[in-house]
Amino acid sequence: MKALSTSQSNAISIIRVMAMILIVSCHITQGYDQQIAFILNVGVQLFFLISGFLYGKVEIPSAIDFYKKRMVKIYLPFIIFVLLFAGVYAIFGIEHVSWKQLIPYAFNLQAFAKPIEGFNHMWFLTVIMICYLVTPIAKYLLKNKPYLFVSLLVIASVVEFVFVQKMYSIAAWIVLYLFGMCMGCFDTKKVNAVTIVASGVILAILMVFFRLSRLTDPMWAHYSVWLHCVLAIFLFGVLYAILTKIDVKLPKCLQFVNNISYEVYLVHHILISAVSYAK
Repeated sequence: MKALSTSQSNAISIIRVMAMILIVSCHITQGYDQQIAFILNVGVQLFFLISGFLYGKVEIPSAIDFYKKRMVKIYLPFIIFVLLFAGVYAIFGIEHVSWKQLIPYAFNLQAFAKPIEGFNHMWFLTVIMICYLVTPIAKYLLKNKPYLFVSLLVIASVVEFVFVQKMYSIAAWIVLYLFGMCMGCFDTKKVNAVTIVASGVILAILMVFFRLSRLTDPMWAHYSVWLHCVLAIFLFGVLYAILTKIDVKLPKCLQFVNNISYEVYLVHHILISAVSYAK
């Protein structure tokens, strides 16, 4: 598994910044009940795909060391954020937050609990934590039993699509992350071209299916998750192919945004909610 070249690293950085802009734009337009927010939400799926892609390219010699590094990078800033803004809520009387509401956040299990206002987007951190937990195992299978890994991934995708009908299904995001690992592990022009064509065809089929069918919630919510997943794969494949070929460098201002993309994700939603609250 080869490390990222300069052009590949630049491409990933640009796609990450684009994903961040899409997510922030999604939450802004949601506040105005704009339908375009549905499309802009694909930024979240791009983040899952990027994370999986990058870990598909690196070696993980020690699972314990991997978990420790993820804990420091993801969990500690998250806990600081939660405590800080829970304190702000209490001081200014914005919203009452009980210690019982904070328990799921303390263990990063908020995706399974009712969200605190302004913390609605934190479900992502629960899911990415689960993705990180399975990463060392997935990496071992990719390296030693790639055909078994791909077969299990296809089976998991079919099972989730057919049987797991839950809005914002956690299983779908994990499958997308693991697919990203496959893309990173087998990163060649030929594989990327096949991925673009296949995801493009599947995306077209899904769009026709949604157009002709009369799905209602929760069926629409469930299948739209997969529409976003396939759209993310298609967009990532196209952008990655173009950006690595032309080797566009990220301006310093956007490189700064790229470096703090996680921190931006943590705070942006609550700041948007604060503006809405002020109005």
